[in-house]
Amino acid sequence: MTVAGEDDGDTLRVLVATDNHLGYLERDPIRGQDSFDAFAEILQLAREREVDMVLLGGDLFHDNRPSRRCLHQTLALLRQNCMGDRPVALEYLSDPVVDFGEQFPHVNYEDPNMNIALPVFSIHGNHDDPSGDGNLSALDVLGTSGMVNYFGRQAEVDSIRVSPVLLRKGRTHLALYGLGNVRDERLHRTIARKHLTMCQPAEHTDKWFNLMVLHQNRVAHGPKNHIPEHFLSRFLDLVVWGHEHQCQVDPEYNHQTTFYVTQPGSSVATALSSGEAEAKHVALLRIHHRNFRLEKIRLKNVRPFAIEDVVLAAVPALSPQSTEGEIIEYLRQRVESMIVRAQQEYQKQLDRGHPRIEPALGQQPKPLIRVRVEYSGGFESFHPQRFGLLFADRVANPRDIVYFYRKARAMSQGSQRTGSMTTQETQESRASVPAPVEAVHVESLISEFLDDSSMHMLVGLELAEAIRLFVQKGDNDAIAQSLKSTVADTQKRILAEAGDIKESTLVSEISKAQTRRRQAAKASGHGAVTAVSDDRMVAVTLTAKRTAINPTDRKAIKAFEQ
Repeated sequence: MTVAGEDDGDTLRVLVATDNHLGYLERDPIRGQDSFDAFAEILQLAREREVDMVLLGGDLFHDNRPSRRCLHQTLALLRQNCMGDRPVALEYLSDPVVDFGEQFPHVNYEDPNMNIALPVFSIHGNHDDPSGDGNLSALDVLGTSGMVNYFGRQAEVDSIRVSPVLLRKGRTHLALYGLGNVRDERLHRTIARKHLTMCQPAEHTDKWFNLMVLHQNRVAHGPKNHIPEHFLSRFLDLVVWGHEHQCQVDPEYNHQTTFYVTQPGSSVATALSSGEAEAKHVALLRIHHRNFRLEKIRLKNVRPFAIEDVVLAAVPALSPQSTEGEIIEYLRQRVESMIVRAQQEYQKQLDRGHPRIEPALGQQPKPLIRVRVEYSGGFESFHPQRFGLLFADRVANPRDIVYFYRKARAMSQGSQRTGSMTTQETQESRASVPAPVEAVHVESLISEFLDDSSMHMLVGLELAEAIRLFVQKGDNDAIAQSLKSTVADTQKRILAEAGDIKESTLVSEISKAQTRRRQAAKASGHGAVTAVSDDRMVAVTLTAKRTAINPTDRKAIKAFEQ
């Protein structure tokens, strides 16, 4: 790894963090302030270490539409830590209209109406991406307020052009490339088709340190549901990878692309998984000309978290004939030891943290505890919430301490051909008790409904995308807007292609327009749906309908209805 020189007038200092998830469980009486405490510490560290800027890698907010309380606390923290009389040593060199838009075309610390001492640059993630009326993100609110320099937003995801934010400190030149989250399948296809353009400075490209921040799946969840590192440009020097919550701050060198990758991970645990249980860090990046050094800093205000796996069949003192009380007692003892271990690790965390950062969680906060229990081999489960009552006043998550799952069966050759995953997380998601509804695919239900109806204008993929925005992003107008767009597009297509239309051929023309829109939706990467190619469906409902729900989904629906 290349090493930067000593701190001087040419050393550009950047504090790097990702996935802060502000507002996560904000109504929880115990954990409601955890995300804000960690973010406050990050900003305090930036001031204590006298960095030139803060770089955030997406998912600053947990909810796409954060509450007023969440926005208020976020703006208060930014105002307390980012405003002041300390001069900013960074010289801004690129086009502000390209970087930040036309409404406020300037970097915030050069705005004569602002008094910024600590610039914050951020891209959006998959949680706080633009959506809804006006296609705005919560980061647009922070950008308009002048507290954050929001960059990396793309107007068109099928043809992406990334222009760098150009900064200079002394003789060190930084080209900062930002790419806010795009659905992985769409971005994968865009890059594979060579429709991603990475712009470089017009002159002296060899003197710029090229830093990129993005927010995508790094770990493969399918053949196209991630972004391989070799998809990125080889002229980059360092890539800050957001979205993955496991902390892997130490730079990893990619010999194929010849750049380094750092993965800071999240600053607050949003899932009770082993990756979230790793120690939380942020990175202090020092850039000196074309060299860099990265220092990881342990966060102090992070709730302690201990996780263990228990296989009941491997415990000598237990057997399938053991009573529920015996199993509960064994797990109770395991949890007791985990609580002690979590508190010990927390004391080490406090000792390693910055001495001038106050412990916002106190000296002995309630820890997060997770025991993943495999009960295959004839064992019976019991109600996890009832077990949690034993520790209601001692742990932060008493309702879900214990997680029961059965060992997944070995895959058949057919399932192997479909690329089914066999990781621990996949086993848990499939075998958790009970979860019949999670097996039902929305696209299948929509396709089934549309096939059974006489509606020849709607496209399953478009409607599924609207439902996704309604559920995941809280966009109450998504479905209505989708229907309005469908009607308007159908009218436009018919008038452009058919001209004078007779009533007798209207249904046929509508169905033709639907077919073209279905093809366009499939090409745009909204998902997968079974396309109906039968030409006889254009005027009437099919007499011999096929079902779009597979047998597994149908069984799950029946089980749920019972």
